Amino acid sequence: MINKKNIDAYKTISEVSLETGISAHILRFWEKKFDRLQKVKRKNSHRYYNKDDISFILDVKKLINDEGYTIKGAQNYLNKIKKNNNIKIHDTVYRNVLLEIKDEIELLIKNN
Repeated sequence: MINKKNIDAYKTISEVSLETGISAHILRFWEKKFDRLQKVKRKNSHRYYNKDDISFILDVKKLINDEGYTIKGAQNYLNKIKKNNNIKIHDTVYRNVLLEIKDEIELLIKNN
């Protein structure tokens, strides 16, 4: 029987790397570039991340890999979002999906 970790449990850098598809050395680099990404270090000097950290990592990955932002551009974008009502990237993605659905519904109504 496979013993899965609780979703709220802290994860090692190796686990986060596997889950997100981001190399451990990139995660260490992002720790230096994004203040929001503050890892927890234990006595054994291993890095641990919580679910909010992982969500943030996925947001940064989306900005850099999918949206084409540079590190500096992603930093600026995230700082701007933080100042404007703390909207998460996921919220804008969901909004865009809903707008696409709305357009499809309007097109279906128009054609019927």
